[in-house]
Amino acid sequence: MGEPIAADHQIIGTWRLTRFTEENLATGAVTFPFGPQPKAYVIYTAGCYVSTIFTAAGRHAPAIPQATDEEAVALYRSMVAFAGRYVFRGETLIYYPEISWNEAWNGTTQERRFVVDADRLEVASVPAVSTLTGAKTVFSLVWDRA
Repeated sequence: MGEPIAADHQIIGTWRLTRFTEENLATGAVTFPFGPQPKAYVIYTAGCYVSTIFTAAGRHAPAIPQATDEEAVALYRSMVAFAGRYVFRGETLIYYPEISWNEAWNGTTQERRFVVDADRLEVASVPAVSTLTGAKTVFSLVWDRA
């Protein structure tokens, strides 16, 4: 499937998101789709499993425990979450989501370019249609080791 991963590979561990940007390929505009201070963690295991959850800055809890339809839509549209397997192919990190916040991701292949430098992980998508905006984009993530 991909290259085997060494148990001491630099990517293994828990990472906290510090920056999330998205570049619209048609216009060149760079935005912060989840605001300037989104919250996210990603966890990579030596067994090649990955799990992540992102939430936008400024989310609001529903007024009562069971969210209204409007509140539920706002919460759904302000998050990304998935878990599954990952592999490396050269400098490409490939995810195989098995469960996700968006059923359309399950069973897909998600390719990313990545660089690990000590306690910093930088990840960039290949050009794709954004699940957040519907535009063709490249998104970039910067993570610090948690």
